[in-house]
Amino acid sequence: MHLYRWLTPFLLVALAACNKPVPESGATAKILVAPTRLGYAATPCHGDFSLLANTVECGTLVVEETRGSGNGRLVSLPVVRVRALNHPKADPVIFLHGGPGGGEVKGLAKRLKERSAPITEDRDWIFFDERGTGLSTPSLDCGSLGLSDAGLTSDQAAADAVQCGQSLRKQGIDLSRFNTSEIVKDLADLRKALGITTYNIYGVSYGARVAMGVMQHDPAGLRAVVLDSPWPPEVSWTAPIGPLVSRELRQVLALCAADAACNSRHPSLEPRLDAMTRQWLESPPSNDKGHRYAAEELAAYLLDALYDDEGARSLPTTLEQIIGGDRSDLDEFLVEQSGYTEGQFFTHLCKEEFAFESPSDIQGLQGTDPIAQATARAAKRYFDACKGFNVGAADPVENQPVASDIPTLMLTADIDAGCPPEYALSAATHLGHAQVFNMPNMTHAVARRSPCAKRMLAAFFDQPAATVDASCIANDRPTFPFILR
Repeated sequence: MHLYRWLTPFLLVALAACNKPVPESGATAKILVAPTRLGYAATPCHGDFSLLANTVECGTLVVEETRGSGNGRLVSLPVVRVRALNHPKADPVIFLHGGPGGGEVKGLAKRLKERSAPITEDRDWIFFDERGTGLSTPSLDCGSLGLSDAGLTSDQAAADAVQCGQSLRKQGIDLSRFNTSEIVKDLADLRKALGITTYNIYGVSYGARVAMGVMQHDPAGLRAVVLDSPWPPEVSWTAPIGPLVSRELRQVLALCAADAACNSRHPSLEPRLDAMTRQWLESPPSNDKGHRYAAEELAAYLLDALYDDEGARSLPTTLEQIIGGDRSDLDEFLVEQSGYTEGQFFTHLCKEEFAFESPSDIQGLQGTDPIAQATARAAKRYFDACKGFNVGAADPVENQPVASDIPTLMLTADIDAGCPPEYALSAATHLGHAQVFNMPNMTHAVARRSPCAKRMLAAFFDQPAATVDASCIANDRPTFPFILR
């Protein structure tokens, strides 16, 4: 699940935007049609890789939208290969980005320059944008949409999502072909095109879900897998999201209460936030521009902040401002709630998640917890949005645990409302060679900021069968470092 207006080093996942109707032109799918040649070809890079000119190669993979159809409708995927600097091993690492609806290639040059990508120097790392997302073609973009991992922030946002799906379909796009099972096939085609026989995977957030799809559907040649903040296929997205957001938020607020400096600046923050949220649930306030704030927008903002390290560390300060009437941070978030390609967000979820879930199972709608209630309200609208996305019948295997003996390292964050640690522990019971480590005082997608996690994944890729030395965890982040301003 995944991100953000907050600066995130390599997960381009997030939430979408606020309460603006989406005309049909808002669904901007660029269609790639014949006579574009199927297969892989070297192409110019997107971004400035000049500092890595001798080690970066770029290309484009073109595959059929529907394999075997011969209808001329094609999908184009941008690819970046970062060559190893030292004594390259023969088995590269394929990076799978978050979402669904995220992307990786557009900002990769900047992340490599800043050394914020989790690459190791002794293996090639291969990055690509999954079909329907990022710089791929077609890109299933819905324009401005009130969307987040928590759900849709208004009935209008749900109606806009329906309209987007209908518009994409009118353009001839087969929405049943933009999901995990198809991405797994794309990855297989990419490996064949690059001549890769043995390889490793690093999957983060939704990318970990795709990685588990590879383990499930096409494990040949897969040597080792790192799942960072994984979301297993068998767990429910909508049912627990309200209580999860509330739980992780309250964990951060409890850490603030236990921190002398944070508590002195923000005393009794939790009950004051609850009181404000209850008020928003019953009678939402308006700003001077006439925007009426929904409690669901607050829930989306909270989940977004919890996903991100800087956002979570700043939460007491930003919540204090919101409670005091300064909603500028919230307003900034609502301009662009999501960095997702929203259409692909729904083509995956409506087929491979929500098809196995029910609005009646959503927890927190009628409870006394205002944060859970606001989040659950947003989550319920997912099912309305799916009415616009004709994604075809769900395959029951997409709701079953993945069983595999492939060596797997699972990294979880102590603070993660989207992909909580207990889900990784449960999924590991079906994996014959899994090691699971929880990183204290960390947030979603730990390897982007944890030196310890990066050392652990590097050691694991070197010797997947060995027990990973996790002794560095104790000193990685012993306390939660709040940003108090």
